[in-house]
Amino acid sequence: MKLVWTENFDGPAIDETKWNIHNRNAGSVSIKDGKLVLAMLPGKESTYWQSTGISTANKFSQAQGYFEASIRMLQTGGRAARFEVRNKSLDEPPSARIFFESWGDDHIAPTTQVADFTGIRMLRPVKHDINFDGGASYRKFQTYGIHWTPKYFAWYVNGKQVHRQDLKATPTTPMYVEFIHHTAEGGIIKAFPDPTNPPEALQIDWVKVYK
Repeated sequence: MKLVWTENFDGPAIDETKWNIHNRNAGSVSIKDGKLVLAMLPGKESTYWQSTGISTANKFSQAQGYFEASIRMLQTGGRAARFEVRNKSLDEPPSARIFFESWGDDHIAPTTQVADFTGIRMLRPVKHDINFDGGASYRKFQTYGIHWTPKYFAWYVNGKQVHRQDLKATPTTPMYVEFIHHTAEGGIIKAFPDPTNPPEALQIDWVKVYK
């Protein structure tokens, strides 16, 4: 496949010709040492934290291909992070969201939410979690890849396939890239009561898309 889109986060700030910023609170989205940093910031109360993210919606999308990113996933629990390739809406089948989701505490799972003419359903492997080395790998950047073909979706970690979801028909409408660092419902994170000791950020080193 041919490389058709890339982002190395090597500028002083987010390139807003490429990305939409979901939360513009100061410090929530930044570039540090050539890496995108999606921080979770405290709200008005010590247990309330605010989600953030970026996406290429309405700026870059592609139908089928291979989407990959170098990511340092979350180490501690209480919230989630996603690397997602998705349709803008699931209201017009066939459409889908294809993603890696990390909950911290050594949990990362390949997942897809599919909308077809039978309804909307969430699909995960029977054994959800990708088996890393007891959490040590979560302190490092790993390469996560999502392959979208006419017949299936496949998930890769460091070039090795970790899951494949066969479908009778996959979406044909172009999808965009999204990174999310979000809280549980209500934004309450009991494990981080001290605003001066926030949860670690989701970090992305680079993004590449192939066709």
